[in-house]
Amino acid sequence: MDAAAILARARRDPRRGISTIAMADLADLGAGPLDALACGVTPAPWVRSAHSIDGAAQERLARARVAVVGAGGLGGYVIELLARMGVGFLRVVDGDAFEETNMNRQLLAEPATLGRSKAQVAQERLARIAPLCAVEAHSVFVDQANAAELLGGVDVVLDCLGGLDSRPLVHAACAAASVPVVAAAVAGWTVLVGAELPGKPGISLVWSDPFASDAEGQLGSLAPAVAMAASLQAAEAVRYLTTSRFALAGKVLHADLSACTFSIYHMSEDE
Repeated sequence: MDAAAILARARRDPRRGISTIAMADLADLGAGPLDALACGVTPAPWVRSAHSIDGAAQERLARARVAVVGAGGLGGYVIELLARMGVGFLRVVDGDAFEETNMNRQLLAEPATLGRSKAQVAQERLARIAPLCAVEAHSVFVDQANAAELLGGVDVVLDCLGGLDSRPLVHAACAAASVPVVAAAVAGWTVLVGAELPGKPGISLVWSDPFASDAEGQLGSLAPAVAMAASLQAAEAVRYLTTSRFALAGKVLHADLSACTFSIYHMSEDE
């Protein structure tokens, strides 16, 4: 890419002390966000992130490959947040379709999307709101036959599943592929969020008991708790993608929004 052409289209933002370029100008030049960042120019959608996410970190996000398993309550918010932060590639995996009972908490659930594939709806939304992010949609559930393919070849996996059934399989497949995981769970007003490095279990120990009850099924799932859990997941993923470190490796953050209390529990030795 001709750096001179990008610099000629860039505009200096004196208040923020950075040079920016509009998406339309990048498209007109046949350039992408990485071309702009290589010239020290920030694509306009990321200008408001620039003082907290510097150019080198933004480039790492733009090069990142992330898999999100589940595009419902947690996943809908996570996908949106990661795309808006500038993650360059998202693989969205969910074999489910939207139904009316999702509408109390799922960002992508609305009358127009009922009955439609959650993964496909997520892909279409990101094409509208975050065109700098490439999205690969898989309208399937993760199972033994496809886990290695769906969860491999990425920098981090976000476990946004509901219930307990498929979580052990996802975490085992990630460990086998040496891919770290950020997971969350919600039950009523309660939030659990944690991260796992390959070979170092953390939050998955919470649901390792095969006789454990499904708290979400008993207490429901409320929109404020879902949105908070997803925000914490996204923040932890961005932290890892930009610094190669988790804050919650081998730990579980427990939040009870009904009492506004927060605790962190050490599940295993972290790095």
